[in-house]
Amino acid sequence: MTLTEQIVKNIMTILVVCLLFFLNSCATIVNNNSIAVNIYSDTDSVKIYLNNDTSIYYNLPAIIGVNRSKDDLIITAQKDTIQKTIEVKSYNTAAFWWGNLFNGTGVIGYAIDLTNHRRFKYPETILIIFNDDNNFDSKTNYNTWLPPEKNLFNLKYSIPEGNHLYLNKGYDYGTTFGFLGISAGFEYYFSDKYCLNVDFGGLTDFMLPFPAPVDYMGDYDRSFAVYSDIQLGSDYKNLHYDVGIQFTRTSYYERETVDLFPVYIDTLKHKKIQNNLGFAFSSYYRISKYFNIGINYYPSFLVLERNPKFHYSHLLFFELMFRVETYRHS
Repeated sequence: MTLTEQIVKNIMTILVVCLLFFLNSCATIVNNNSIAVNIYSDTDSVKIYLNNDTSIYYNLPAIIGVNRSKDDLIITAQKDTIQKTIEVKSYNTAAFWWGNLFNGTGVIGYAIDLTNHRRFKYPETILIIFNDDNNFDSKTNYNTWLPPEKNLFNLKYSIPEGNHLYLNKGYDYGTTFGFLGISAGFEYYFSDKYCLNVDFGGLTDFMLPFPAPVDYMGDYDRSFAVYSDIQLGSDYKNLHYDVGIQFTRTSYYERETVDLFPVYIDTLKHKKIQNNLGFAFSSYYRISKYFNIGINYYPSFLVLERNPKFHYSHLLFFELMFRVETYRHS
């Protein structure tokens, strides 16, 4: 073997090693062998042991390093003479689902991850429910989030989907229906049970539930609404509800698009914009620590014009909501 051939061989060996490292799965590289799990109970003086190992007990609350595994995490909790067992299911990490998809490894990355326990994880927060006599023996009687408490502050981001507007079209009141919008707000718990809720947002009657280019030809109409609300709210298990007041501004447009080759001319034919004041009723159901599905009903009764008058209109819409806990008193 000549010197040149030896150099080429060494370079190819290095390239193959680098390629194999690159093709290694995302979860295998990114995740450690263990994950820190915060375990709480809804009552005091509780101690636990994991996976039937009675040699080590932990007093709650506790932060415990748990080895990743495809198997359920079995937690046995004891308070005085009372004992209950829950089984927390493991699931694939985001690094497994998305990392291999976007880092270029694709099928090879997934194949490697499928043989490695690092692709699994457990919830970072586990709240064991003791104070529920009806489901005491259930092995799934736990939450993956903590209940509200005084001074808790959450930020909210949501996407309205399924928007029903009953609004003033100028010549008469009528309905429109569509999708999409955006909303942001916050919740502040001034007690363990009650919170102040504020939202700002907008929604449309777009014909599709996802953004996409749409061409309009001939006569068509579009409706929009912006809103703000201030509400008082509370919780019942996974359900949150709010009641308050709201301000809405609805906009209705009639337009026409004409094909004048090689251009299209879009003309505004009619519009009606109106400010309204009324009540706000909101509720959402908590699916996970961050994700919620909600519904909002904003009936308005007062039209804010130069000469205010009473007339009914409303916004009724579902929303996909993400709540991010930004402050909790430690």
